[in-house]
Amino acid sequence: MTLTNTNQSYGSIAKFFHWLTALLVIILLIAGYFMGDIGDKSLKLQVFNLHKLFGLTVLALIILRLLWRWTNPVPLLPPEMALWERTLEKTVKAFFYIALFVMPLSGWIFSTAAGHPPHLGDYTLAAPFIPLSKTLADQIFNIHATFAVIIIGLLCLHIAGALKHHFINKDNVLLRMLPRMFGGK
Repeated sequence: MTLTNTNQSYGSIAKFFHWLTALLVIILLIAGYFMGDIGDKSLKLQVFNLHKLFGLTVLALIILRLLWRWTNPVPLLPPEMALWERTLEKTVKAFFYIALFVMPLSGWIFSTAAGHPPHLGDYTLAAPFIPLSKTLADQIFNIHATFAVIIIGLLCLHIAGALKHHFINKDNVLLRMLPRMFGGK
């Protein structure tokens, strides 16, 4: 397996970005849904902070993924794919990148405006130029929550498309993103 992408498959760096982002996003969505119900205040603060730090990690990964994508070829889609499938694939992918950028950015802005920015030990990671403001925090939280729903929808479309290609079309679209140990190319 190569580090870089080819016209037939994603390279190991793109696969690493993809699967690490996927894992973190799923963890963040689950934690985001349940973390408000944690009763132990100390544990709750730790989980909230980890959620914020993982979110910032996703933001960094998305920026790195986009830079990597702009410097590497993207594997070609199967020539037999219909125009509507190609359009849907490009649209879902574009919205996914936008959502995965807006979601952590809005969380960072929200937590900073609410006066609870993420921290690493004693080092605070407040979003620059964001004032302490309950009104702003409430507005941005609504954006953050809306994008959680959007990401869940996009994730479902993405997974459904990959499974359709693998089980119905029986092409290599899914295999080219899987690591070799899971049968990937």
